[in-house]
Amino acid sequence: MKSLYWCVAGSLMFLAVDFAISNQGMVDLTLWPLPGSVTVPVYILAFGVFTVSFFAGGFVAWIGAGKTRGRARAAERKVREEEREIADLKRKLEKAESTATDKSEPRALIAATTD
Repeated sequence: MKSLYWCVAGSLMFLAVDFAISNQGMVDLTLWPLPGSVTVPVYILAFGVFTVSFFAGGFVAWIGAGKTRGRARAAERKVREEEREIADLKRKLEKAESTATDKSEPRALIAATTD
């Protein structure tokens, strides 16, 4: 699995370097409500857009998985409660068994003597 990861990651790194080498031209970046402009290389602008898109996609996926995480937390709470109940019932069973064995032991009866 690691070799597959490195093959994919290496390919993506190669493509990123190739993109950066191929697109070294400058672009004026102007944001409408703000005055002025910034001149940046095309590859910096593209990598910035890719980075923002990556984190935006991760955020959307995190929000989408919220219900699943909530169900998992609820299931964990339920399991902990059930484990506590099982441990409590085991203690009660052991206590009941120990008192039952104490009571079931035969006791010596002392005969009353009558004179």
